[in-house]
Amino acid sequence: MNLEKRAQFVKVVSIILLIYALLWGLAPYASVNLPARFILDISDWPVDSLAQPLSRNVMWLTAISAGLLGAISVIFYGIVAPAVVKNDRAIITTTIVAMLLWYFIDSIGSVAAGVSSNVVFNTIYLVLMLAPLIGIKSK
Repeated sequence: MNLEKRAQFVKVVSIILLIYALLWGLAPYASVNLPARFILDISDWPVDSLAQPLSRNVMWLTAISAGLLGAISVIFYGIVAPAVVKNDRAIITTTIVAMLLWYFIDSIGSVAAGVSSNVVFNTIYLVLMLAPLIGIKSK
């Protein structure tokens, strides 16, 4: 895959992440938080808590997490995608390391919290984020 196609893939993934972040970020708003409750419930498979209201801490931490994911999506679109086109190894390598750090902290924490199913979703997102970055040949 050439660099332009890889960059386009990064942009598509960033848009997917932004949509996810916006839906997830609805958690604190009880009247419209069904998408966020669904995302949280499916992450803790099986879907069995959809009707339950979210606690204050869950709403708060979800808002923080969704905001960070939204920021990552903007960074992917505005910094990582152009870096892929330029074959900027420093940004590409830093992005790979950052996403691996997120993956391991989030996944290990999910297992420790008893939500091992979240590792499956983390893996899907990690593959989407890293697939266009892995294997780019140096100039």
